[in-house]
Amino acid sequence: MNELINKQHTDEFKHTRYGLLGNVSDNGCGAIAAYNILNFEGIETSFDEVVKGIGMRLGMVIGLGKLGTNLISLMLYLAKYFVLRIRFLFLKRGRAMTNCSSVLIFYYWRSKKRIGAHYISAHRCEDGLFDVYNYAFRPIHVDLTEFISGMREKHEYPIWLVGIVKRKGKGR
Repeated sequence: MNELINKQHTDEFKHTRYGLLGNVSDNGCGAIAAYNILNFEGIETSFDEVVKGIGMRLGMVIGLGKLGTNLISLMLYLAKYFVLRIRFLFLKRGRAMTNCSSVLIFYYWRSKKRIGAHYISAHRCEDGLFDVYNYAFRPIHVDLTEFISGMREKHEYPIWLVGIVKRKGKGR
């Protein structure tokens, strides 16, 4: 398996273009989440291949790259490899998705001065808990339901939870 990406804000990613005006450090969390999910599931690929693949579907980025990854583009890209189970968390209370080996979480956050959105990825471990990537300084090992419930306390509001189910014959 390729090395997973947990740290988005690096010097290298500040200089890696994402769309016409963006960079991966500021706006590439969707591509990082997709890259991690593919590698979680045994589909080895490069980060550049993921960026190119997402870009071929309805336009990769919003606002010429300054506003991040188009959610529909990202889901169409992942649907090429997996069956997706989509839960809109703003419509019903979220709970851990059964039979999903990985999960993409899209949420928005707010502080006193700013608002934003972010994608993170999580992979189910043998103990039934999930390792969450690109959320903290290092991957965190959590119960997914408790993690999602606790996000609101941090002024983070999950919107979409996309469960990943392998198609037969894909991945490892």
